[in-house]
Amino acid sequence: MSMTLSFPHPVEGSVDIFSDADVAVVKAHWPFDLETDEWVDITGTFRRADFARVIADATATAGPHTIELEHDRLTLERLGERFLFDLSRAGAMPKRLMLEFPLEYLHTLGEKATRSDV
Repeated sequence: MSMTLSFPHPVEGSVDIFSDADVAVVKAHWPFDLETDEWVDITGTFRRADFARVIADATATAGPHTIELEHDRLTLERLGERFLFDLSRAGAMPKRLMLEFPLEYLHTLGEKATRSDV
């Protein structure tokens, strides 16, 4: 069981999600400032079951829903017709990326994360 999904930036960059039966990896290469060519690069790794749960919880109920594994943290929260995607990584050089995406992206992610044949 594997999954690949990408949420593209309108100009350049993306948030990419890869998973197998055990692990989900969320990688972001997102522009901070295209004029100065500054980027946010961050990767979070989570248990696939926890990842599927946080997606289902965020889809079903209001409020922030968070998973953590070692230094990585992901929070999803519905905001009307959009959802907040908040990925952070602790450590010597902590990083955080907060983005809003259309709610349909969360539904697509939920469909893919819960399918057993992908």
